[in-house]
Amino acid sequence: MFFIAGENMSSAIVRRAQFGDEEGIHTAHMKSIVEICARDYSSEQIDAWGRREYNYEAKRQLIAEQNVWVVERDNIIEGYGLLFISKEKKSAEIGALYLTPCVLGLGLGKEIITQMKQVSKELGFKEIYLDSTKTSKKFYESIGAIQYKENIQVQIGGLPFECHPMRIEL
Repeated sequence: MFFIAGENMSSAIVRRAQFGDEEGIHTAHMKSIVEICARDYSSEQIDAWGRREYNYEAKRQLIAEQNVWVVERDNIIEGYGLLFISKEKKSAEIGALYLTPCVLGLGLGKEIITQMKQVSKELGFKEIYLDSTKTSKKFYESIGAIQYKENIQVQIGGLPFECHPMRIEL
């Protein structure tokens, strides 16, 4: 399924990730952190989080085993979303939702969340969990996510990052 934002040749689409998207996913992920999240985090945190090395095999494994969507504009990946499904834990968790500045605010993040909700409902889940960054907390609240427990600290590149545990009821 495709979601198209815009009406001209530079329209952005949301689609399922496929093999061949690995490097574009990584590049969009790092660009989003460095260019958007930088206003909410220290330069040391951004270096640890947004300048990680590309791991082709890890990205390929996510595409093969999980639910991954990409935002594509003019044949360039400008964002992605990742939904982890754990049948053992009977849970769905948003592992990533990152957009680059050129597609931010076009409704593409909401469309990825809509796709995640649909998959989760089809699997019989009643909610989706996530750990929101400072940067994305207002976005998640705008789509109905609620913080359900106190903030937590996660480690990325050896540095602590404050996250907001949230859930989206389906």
